[in-house]
Amino acid sequence: MEPARIHITTYGCQMNRLDSELVQEVLLAAGAEVVDDPARANVLLFITCAVRAHAEDRVFSNIGKLAARKRRQPGLVVGLLGCMAQEHGPAVRRRAPLVDLVCAPGRLADLPDLIAAARAGRPAAALDPSRDASGAAAFAASDAALDAAEIRRTLGPAVPGQAYVVAMRGCDNFCSYCVVPFVRGPERSREPAAVLEEVRRLVGQGARQITLLGQAVNQYAAAQGRDREGAASWRAGRRWDLADLIEKAADTPGLSRLYFITNHPKAFQERLARVFRDVPHVCPYLHMPAQSGADAVLERMNRGYTAAEYLDRVAMVRSARPDVAVASDFIVGFPGETEADFAATCDLVRRVRFSGAFVFKYSPRPATPAARRWADDVPDAEKRRRHGALLALVESIAAEENQAFVGRTVRVFVEELSPRGGQARRLNGRGTSSANPQSATGNPQLRGRTPCRRIVVFDGPPTLVGGETGVQIHRATALTLFGTMQKT
Repeated sequence: MEPARIHITTYGCQMNRLDSELVQEVLLAAGAEVVDDPARANVLLFITCAVRAHAEDRVFSNIGKLAARKRRQPGLVVGLLGCMAQEHGPAVRRRAPLVDLVCAPGRLADLPDLIAAARAGRPAAALDPSRDASGAAAFAASDAALDAAEIRRTLGPAVPGQAYVVAMRGCDNFCSYCVVPFVRGPERSREPAAVLEEVRRLVGQGARQITLLGQAVNQYAAAQGRDREGAASWRAGRRWDLADLIEKAADTPGLSRLYFITNHPKAFQERLARVFRDVPHVCPYLHMPAQSGADAVLERMNRGYTAAEYLDRVAMVRSARPDVAVASDFIVGFPGETEADFAATCDLVRRVRFSGAFVFKYSPRPATPAARRWADDVPDAEKRRRHGALLALVESIAAEENQAFVGRTVRVFVEELSPRGGQARRLNGRGTSSANPQSATGNPQLRGRTPCRRIVVFDGPPTLVGGETGVQIHRATALTLFGTMQKT
């Protein structure tokens, strides 16, 4: 049998993108070859998202397109990983019979064995345990294997100079529309020593920007903290919270930017708000999904706060640091959402003046309380209207806020060569671009972000990717700042 050549396709959130890096680490450690070109692969892995029906439909559609290739290449293995794998389990083959391998988010360390079994024609499935007490030991074992892979991994090449680090896994919030608690398991905070060691290693390899991740990262709570040498916690006598973890991570020599996402409004405390003011390298950006501005809808969503309480959290953050950019997620057309409810959401957007927001149309997810309790009673045409209206409002406010940057010089972390002509061009392993038209300045167009995560486009040398530079802004739209690189 020829050696495995594995290609990974990733959908969804930052957690899934980090899972992709962990999959690569696990496979490389096992001696496998990971390839960029899917045409060269004999194993195709799909890391999936199950949050919305549209995301699942995309995955099933793309897997279905492999039918002709499967006939030409009988040994081709197709693997379904991530949230959809846990949601559907082996039953996924009823809808996607091309799938040979199923692996849940907590079982990524088992992938080499699963791939070997699938290539030998044997059933290959590894699912996370149940959420009840009987599954606690199994979760602890799988988490230990993931911790080992995470601490071992090297800085990924996709966006040089930045890295994601898991602070906590799972979720216990049980928002009525959400499958995450069912597909990623109960909430588990990683030991501070493991998180901080991973941050130190990645910064030592060249990461200048670190993002701490969790489904509700501000609910981080570690019962006992120990430093790298195993000494007692610097916060002896109480549990570590996210503010503790941020303070210690920010002390890492060489780190210049620190983010933490995503934050749940019901658990956001003043102590965490103060890190924006008091902790060096913490960037002025807060992703804190509101989901709705109507109290009746928030109650049915089981979000655990009112619109007024959400506004109080935002005021708390901006009192500590007025320039914090707040970003959100919203769902329109949730069961029972009236026109008055939608108007309340629009009012919340006007009052907060978000720097940006993801706006989604509600789609029922199997096994969630919302799907069981309430009819999907907002017509699709009305969902589309509300989606367009809310998105337009968010973008009009963002355009106004971005105008304040015109004439200013901002620090930009350079992420990539900017898409131009409809094609994104990322750096190859030699630090150059395979498609790299020159501008009038003699340099390609680059894209990066300010500390508050606004996108900036400017001309500059490709060697800047993964580093920071000053850019003077001369034009702004709702989504992008355009500027000129400042010579140092």
